[in-house]
Amino acid sequence: MTVVSRLLARLDTAIARTRNPVELACLRAERAGFLGRHGQVELAKQQLSEIQRQFTRQPHVAVSGWLALAEGQLDHYSRLSGSAHDRFQRAYALSSAAQLQPLKALSAAWLAHACDVRCERARMVQLAAEALTLAAPDDHGARWRACLTVGTSYHFAGRLDLAQPWYGAARQHALADGDEVALSAVVYNQAGIRSDQARLASAFGEGLGAEALHAVMNTESAGRFDQAIGLLSLDWLVPLLRAQLLVLESRFTEALDLFEQHGARAEAEWRERMEPCLYADRAWCLLKTGREAEAREEALAAAEALTSAPCETDDRALAHARLAQLFEALGDAERAAAHKAAALRDYDTLCADRADLLDRLNRALANLSPQ
Repeated sequence: MTVVSRLLARLDTAIARTRNPVELACLRAERAGFLGRHGQVELAKQQLSEIQRQFTRQPHVAVSGWLALAEGQLDHYSRLSGSAHDRFQRAYALSSAAQLQPLKALSAAWLAHACDVRCERARMVQLAAEALTLAAPDDHGARWRACLTVGTSYHFAGRLDLAQPWYGAARQHALADGDEVALSAVVYNQAGIRSDQARLASAFGEGLGAEALHAVMNTESAGRFDQAIGLLSLDWLVPLLRAQLLVLESRFTEALDLFEQHGARAEAEWRERMEPCLYADRAWCLLKTGREAEAREEALAAAEALTSAPCETDDRALAHARLAQLFEALGDAERAAAHKAAALRDYDTLCADRADLLDRLNRALANLSPQ
């Protein structure tokens, strides 16, 4: 598949003009990282392997740093692997030791995102602020990634008003860089946060309001944009967002179809995060479509997953709330009460986590602004 991208075209031009072998290898690694983010996994792996072989006997710190960064991007976008964090950490360490400031800014921005995925939010905030401090005004690659991480963090903390300028800055830097995959990430992340917040509002009696409508609109925009640019990476994410929102709309048959089409890949690629919520929502759809025995089996699987899967607090709260609703409908009052109590505890923890994150963001970014 031919990938059309302004960023890719610019990298190809720079590669064609470069004669310095180290600079050439770094540019090729950056190019492979973009291909990996786009979903051209095998081609990206092949190109990274070629660079590694070239520098096996005489490693160069800049090349090693760019290789680690590109490998992290490939890991994250191919299977949301936990190894991405370790590779971004290596790129950050190498660029710090060698005082390669542009690479350090970019590595800090990606490492901040990896820490956010792992719910290491204190370090995430510190790294995002560092990336924004180090990055030059026209360092669009580092700035879109750091701005998006800050935007989603403010949004998660319940302050969309504070998130919007950071989302806008992320979008502008992605446009300036000609990075279509970055633009996709901006659209998808807004959709994902809106979807989570709409589901939480429904589960804990806050009322959906306009959030569900915005979530649907953002999700459809994300799907159309990914299709327009031919994005292949993590192509199960948007369909699962659609499925979760269809459940809110009581369109259970349509939701179940999407869960069955894409759920297996989600469990394989992001098992720890997705499994309890996927099982619980699928169980609710099965019950609502008259498949009670299957619903009970799926609900028990979701309950079991909650005892072993280290998923995030919001996902735990949502899974427990859905299971409370489901077991009550199945006539199992004891299990329903237990899950309701667990859901409320997790929701209280989530509210405290949001307040703590908001405080950390405000303090760390006091002297920084989206730009």
